Amino acid sequence: MKNKNFNNEMITKELLSIIQNWIKFIKNERLLSLNTRKAYESDINQFMFFVFHYKEKVVSLDIIDNLSIRDFRSWLSALKNQQKIFSSTTQARHRASLRSFYTYSLKNNFLKNTNLFNLRSIKLKNKLPRPLSSNEVINVINMSEGKNSWVGIRDKALFTMIYATGMRINEILQLNIVDVEKSEVIRVTGKGEKVREIPLIKSAKIAIEEWLKIAPQNSHDDPLFIGVRGKRLSARQVQKTMENIRNNLSLPKSATPHALRHSFATHLLEEGVDLRTLQELLGHSNLSTTQGYTAITIDRMNKVHRKAHPRK
Repeated sequence: MKNKNFNNEMITKELLSIIQNWIKFIKNERLLSLNTRKAYESDINQFMFFVFHYKEKVVSLDIIDNLSIRDFRSWLSALKNQQKIFSSTTQARHRASLRSFYTYSLKNNFLKNTNLFNLRSIKLKNKLPRPLSSNEVINVINMSEGKNSWVGIRDKALFTMIYATGMRINEILQLNIVDVEKSEVIRVTGKGEKVREIPLIKSAKIAIEEWLKIAPQNSHDDPLFIGVRGKRLSARQVQKTMENIRNNLSLPKSATPHALRHSFATHLLEEGVDLRTLQELLGHSNLSTTQGYTAITIDRMNKVHRKAHPRK
């Protein structure tokens, strides 16, 4: 339990043991990613810290089993007061963490309290960035090659791969040369340690081949994409490169490396790819996440319809 404001003496040993088992559960059975697990654990620490001061006593299983809906509202208010920016997304994450813990405890008969689930739900805005058009994507890829060194060839291969495969930045940056050499598909380990296979289309294979011809790496086990100091390229470096490109092309701030992934998904949907296939390609655990892209395509279709229809 790591939190600068929290220590294990604030809760009973019984409750601590349940929390530790819950952490193992979300790792081994729910297969949540490391970053998500850390966030969930931090959220639970903050919750226990709140209850400790709110009730002015060591937190026991009995105490959290008797919290009222008013107590949970006080917890959310305390979070809002502690944080300068408490967005609906952040609140939703805190709620999800606590719901996960309470759901686990209910199923294992540690708790009976369901008041948390009676909190009024919050509406989250669609955070998907505007997808780039096909021409905008081509312009981004062409401009990425503008540097007069191997860095330009590297960036062209990188941005081509994001758009051609729909992979997340961190997924691509974890690849080694051996993962793509003479391969028709890439095996990707995504969020929640979920493994999927993505086919390499011709444009991606050509871009990779051009890159590997001049790449400074010496071994097949070296990172596929490296920085000028020879270490694995970081996501922040990719984001800075994209910032420069979008400024030169006068693209909106929503034109990020991740927007290329959204463009991949949107363009495939517009070409008739079914949601289940797209779900597998993107590595989404839930189909509902993939369905978010349909709103974008429908919105664009409606705009085209209104603009083109003779009766307007």
